[in-house]
Amino acid sequence: MPLVTINYKSLYYRDWSPKDGANPRATLIMSHGLGSSNNYYTAVVPFLTGQGYRCICFDMTGSGRSPYTHVEQSIHSLAGDVIDLMDVLSIDKAVFVGHSMSGIIGPEVAAEWPNRIQGLILVGPVWPSSEAAPVFEDRITKVAEKGMEVMADTVPYAAVGSTANSLHHAFIRELLLGMDPAGYISLCRVIANAYKTPPNYGKVSCPTIIIAGEEDKSAHLPGCNKIIEALGSDQKDMVVMSKCGHWHCIENASEVAKLSLEFLDQIS
Repeated sequence: MPLVTINYKSLYYRDWSPKDGANPRATLIMSHGLGSSNNYYTAVVPFLTGQGYRCICFDMTGSGRSPYTHVEQSIHSLAGDVIDLMDVLSIDKAVFVGHSMSGIIGPEVAAEWPNRIQGLILVGPVWPSSEAAPVFEDRITKVAEKGMEVMADTVPYAAVGSTANSLHHAFIRELLLGMDPAGYISLCRVIANAYKTPPNYGKVSCPTIIIAGEEDKSAHLPGCNKIIEALGSDQKDMVVMSKCGHWHCIENASEVAKLSLEFLDQIS
């Protein structure tokens, strides 16, 4: 099992090479959201590697196969993990792909380490807001009392769009049950507190696309619009996926891949 040691953390990652074996057109660092793992991107990866891109998907601490370290995290520390992972894998520059809470991490990486990020693909990015704090404090209380099953019994059905099916529900449920409850609680705290020290969106100068969901109840369109407006980049765009909820890469992997490839063609 490929694990990389970064300071006090052990992170699981999967390195997908271009299908043709040629040098990659670009490298993508793909970071999942809360209650998820690197497998969130598994259905999207073949589209990207088939077009010559290298994809590195990893599990954040306490998620998937990355053990929780019991050290509190922040948006900045998680952004630092991305840079450290790139350093260990000898990746000078990459396109960052981030879903949900990683849609906050991506702008932090791009703002603080601008020479390392070629572009941002933000899938259902969350806008840091004080209004989110009570929602995640409630989740923390529930998970602390009842474990991850309380999330697995609700999120897969409440956070998807109207075209989601039973297989989507089952996959999301399994992702949630794969979380260490303590790791989930830690990441809930990161989101709840993100508004206190948000990314400096105005410093983000790289090309950026937001892939939003028309029926996304977690990363609402108004919040996505706020991110677009705040970004300092001269090349930025937002595309809205019809009838899609918050789990874009599971609900419609081919559409996410299509939009990502169009963006990558523009910046490669």
